[in-house]
Order: sequence, then structure tokens, then C-alpha cells
Amino acid sequence: MKRFFQFIGFLLLGSVIYAGGAYDLSHTDPRPTPTPVETPAYQPAEEEPVQTELMPAIVDYGAVNVIKHNNDPLHAYIRYPQAGNETDAVLSEWAHNTYNEMVIGFSAMQQTDPSILGEINVQFDSYLFEDRYAGIFQHGEFSYSLTAEPEEILKTFNIDILSNKFLETFDIFDPEQVESVLTLLNYRMLVEHPSTDGYLEFMDESWLSQVVIGNDGIIVVLPQNTFLPEFFTTMTVTLPYMDLGTALRIRGDTPYTPTPDHTPDPTEEPPPPVDVDPPPLDDDESFPADDEELPPEDDDESIPADDDESLPADDEVTPPEDDEELPPEDDEGPVIAEAPPQSDHIDPTKPMIAISFDDGPGMYTSQFLDLFEKYNIRATFCTVGNLVNTQREQLKRAVEMDCEVIGHSWDHKNLAKMTPEDVKKQLLDTSNTIEAVTGASKPAFRPPYGATSETLKSVAEELGFAIICWSVDPEDWNSKDAQAVYDAVMEQVSDRAVILSHEMYESTLEAYTRLIPELLLEGYQFITVTELLTHVHGTLKPGQVYYSGVPQ
Repeated sequence: MKRFFQFIGFLLLGSVIYAGGAYDLSHTDPRPTPTPVETPAYQPAEEEPVQTELMPAIVDYGAVNVIKHNNDPLHAYIRYPQAGNETDAVLSEWAHNTYNEMVIGFSAMQQTDPSILGEINVQFDSYLFEDRYAGIFQHGEFSYSLTAEPEEILKTFNIDILSNKFLETFDIFDPEQVESVLTLLNYRMLVEHPSTDGYLEFMDESWLSQVVIGNDGIIVVLPQNTFLPEFFTTMTVTLPYMDLGTALRIRGDTPYTPTPDHTPDPTEEPPPPVDVDPPPLDDDESFPADDEELPPEDDDESIPADDDESLPADDEVTPPEDDEELPPEDDEGPVIAEAPPQSDHIDPTKPMIAISFDDGPGMYTSQFLDLFEKYNIRATFCTVGNLVNTQREQLKRAVEMDCEVIGHSWDHKNLAKMTPEDVKKQLLDTSNTIEAVTGASKPAFRPPYGATSETLKSVAEELGFAIICWSVDPEDWNSKDAQAVYDAVMEQVSDRAVILSHEMYESTLEAYTRLIPELLLEGYQFITVTELLTHVHGTLKPGQVYYSGVPQ
């Protein structure tokens, strides 16, 4: 019935010409009520093209941090930004709460079906406007084997970087000009998503509940089955800054001031005050009046001393007695061994290992490269395709240092669950992007979670890619503890091992700062994964899964 009325409404409104919402970009205050400029008449397209591209991540604010779980039955990869300011805690809390809620829900489903498998995959895009405002769009899904349709995960954050405040919708838009904003949204919907024509008549301010400050405009997020019929997927629409005019409240040169309707909640408990009151006085003490002189200090009484004792001179040092116990020294952490740089010549008759780093590039990629350069060692970076363009210079530097960069899927989704067509797209787009940035490409990739399938092997063989897994996993993603990572590697390492680690954790960097010189002193040589495998197996076989340099 609802669809019938929508159809009747469409017929009645068929002759309406949609006007846009372009406004004068005046910065004068007080800002006048904008007069919409007439926009070109909307010409509906015959068919909206289907988006099939794998889009690169946009990381203009913050560095990539990741929550992950590598083991069955639940794989998880939640990416979120950290910028080193007061807002980081809120973003981290959301990511961890999202992970915990999904785990609790998944555990409940396991009670019904212990064989269930699940995957959480959440990405983010972050934007910067006038170097003052940041927008973050977290988007992903929770999929599990009991349902064909994954559960969507969407969240938006907007930050005034100057004040470290999170902004709501009407901190961004002028509430008094909401009709003008909706007029612009209506027009942009028809431009960007022509197939929505006829479904926009009930648009109201609730359509602006999820917005993101973008680089070129305010991005409106419309979740599936919320405002439009369920056959429409989640959509994003950009309202250009130049068209918003004075309806836009944020400006790089204007301090942020909340509107009267959106002031902080007065019932919210304020932070505890700083104790600036003086300590309580004894009964016989009092403070002197402002104009009363303080009595002079009595030096003789300030430090009592025996008649036959005197204080040593400032330059006189009294050594401790032989049996006197010295105070303990501050704990400065583990001692880092001294080791010379590795030789350029690799001797295949001596122990060799390959260290590999997944999920980057990340916030510590540069520091890892500094460490590798110091000891003249080589490593393998298993890079997520949609992050390649966020750290172009670091990846080029890695290749120049004779490290190697191989693919780790486009967006860290489980390749073993995909169709052959989707697997091809993931592998080729990632490999081509790496080659375009670094000028080098290797015929190998590492599947997320180390998950493989016959379909994946078949596609890899067809495309000429070897499949790289690992033999040593210190589970740095789980412990995030430098000592635990160090202990695990030292316990498991052996000749021709392939060691798995992750470059986005500071604890992993700290562990390898110790591990590399100590393993060099034990005679290990650090080379790339493909070098190690080639020394043992010769030419790598497409579609073959390799775990180490030990003959299989």
C-alpha cells in the first residue's frame, strides 16, 4: 500500500523541476538568510551505473590503528584513526566497544550452532577541512555463516581540532536554514543517485542525522532501509561547501560556538576541580593581612643541628660507607644488544629467516624502516591495497632498501569466502596499485588471516601468484606486549622460519628493537620472504601455499 501511494505521489510530482541550493559564500557577520540560486533542471538518467570499483582509503586525519583477531571461528579487523590528541580515547573506545558487542553476539549464536563462522571488517575514511575540522566515517560489516546478508556497521565522528570537541549535526549546519540544506540534499541525491527519483518526498531533518565533514563538502550518510526502500543500499551524498554558503556554521577562521539549542548538557558531571585551596590551619595559626609584613625567617632554627655538627659545604661530597646500601636505580628496560650491520652478501649455507609485517602501512612503518636500515636487513611488508596511497613515500623507501612489498588483499576481507571474480579483483587491484607506487611487483600475496580455499588456490594459480603464510606467529596483535612478543619469537625461531608480525603496534616495534641485534649475533641472516623461498624451492609455484623455507 505504501508503495502504491509513493507511485501516486510520483505521478503528481512528475512535472516538478527540482531547484538546487547554491548560496552566496559570504563571510560577513551577521550572516544573511541565503537566497537559493536557481540550479539547472534535473534530467533523470536512464539507469544509475553500478559501482564496482574497489575504492582506496582516504586517511587525511590521524594514523591507522587496528583491532584484530586472527583465529577461527571469528576473524576481526577493525581499523580506526588515532591522531595523538584528546579525542583519541573516544575513537578507540568506540572501536573496542564495537568489537566486544560483536563478540558477545557471536558467542550467543555459537550456543545455537557451534560450527558457525564469522567475520568483522570495519574500515574508515578521514577528512580535513581548512586544517581545523576533521570528519571520520567508520564503515564495515559483521557477517556470519547463518545469514546471507551481513550486518552493517556505520558511525560518523566530526571534530573541532582546535578545541578537541566533537560536533553534532547542528553544530555544522545552521538550524534556522535546515530547509535550504534539505533542498540542496534533494538536488544532490538526484544528481548522484538518479534512481532515487520518486522516493524523496518525505525528506526531513532526520536525513541529516549522520554527516561527515569531508574535504570538499559535507557528506551525508543514508543507511540502508532507514530513509529509502530496502532495495537501495547505503548511500553517501556530498553537499559542496560552495553550495552550502551561510548554512554552514564551521569556518577555519571562526571559533566554534554551540547554538543555544545544542549547548552541553547541564546535568553532565563536570571534571573534578583542581585543588587550589590552602591546607587547613591549626587553631593557633592565622594568615597575615595583605599589608602585614611576614616575620624574617630564622636560619638558625630552619635546620636544627647538634653543637658539634655542621653541614658539609656545597662542593663537599660524603662517600657512602662500604656496607651502606645505595638506592635502587631506575628501571630503564631491557638492555639492547650491540650488533654490527648485516653483510650485503647472503650465505645460503647459514641460518636465514624472513620477518614479515601485515596490515600496513601504518603509524610505525617509518620507524621500522629506520631500524632495518640501521642493521642493513631486509623484510617483507604485506600491504593492504586500499592503504597503499596513504604511505606512498614509505613504501617506495622500503623497496629502495631492498625490502619487498606484496599484497595482503584490498581491504583485509577473507578471500577464502569470495567468488573467483571477487578474488581476482582483490589480488589484481592490490598488485597493480603496489607496482604503480613502488615500481616493483612480486608474484606473491598473503591472504588475510592465512585463510585459504580451493577457489583461492585456483585463482592464484591462474594469475601466477604464490600464497605466502608463516611458520612463527608471536601473536603481537593479541598481547600488544613487547616482552611477550620477544619471548615468543626467541622460543619459536629456527632456520628458514617465516615470522608474522604487524607494523601498527608500538609494542612490536619495541620487541624488534631487541630481537634484530640478538638474532644477528646468533648468526641469523634477515632476507625477504620470496628470497628465502627461492633459495630453498627455486622458482615459486603459482597457487602453492608456502609456510616457511623448510622443504615441503
